[in-house]
Amino acid sequence: MIAARNSAFLEKKDLHFGGLGATAQPRHVTMADPRRDAVEASQPLLKKAREAMEYANSTLRDHPWAAVGLVAALGLTVGYLLSRRS
Repeated sequence: MIAARNSAFLEKKDLHFGGLGATAQPRHVTMADPRRDAVEASQPLLKKAREAMEYANSTLRDHPWAAVGLVAALGLTVGYLLSRRS
């Protein structure tokens, strides 16, 4: 009973990726992979981020008390500014 009824999905010919259909020519199928392009484009940014993290890590290991003092001063400043709001 169900098979006798025509479905809109059965009449569709272009259900493949990009609407190219099963009879697409190979020249139409060659598309750029957006994931690969995004990974390649983000490589310089990731390299800079790694270098910045390595620099921060080495600086913190070389001067630990300066880092503690900086964090304490920043915490006191933020606490003071937040307490003035009320």
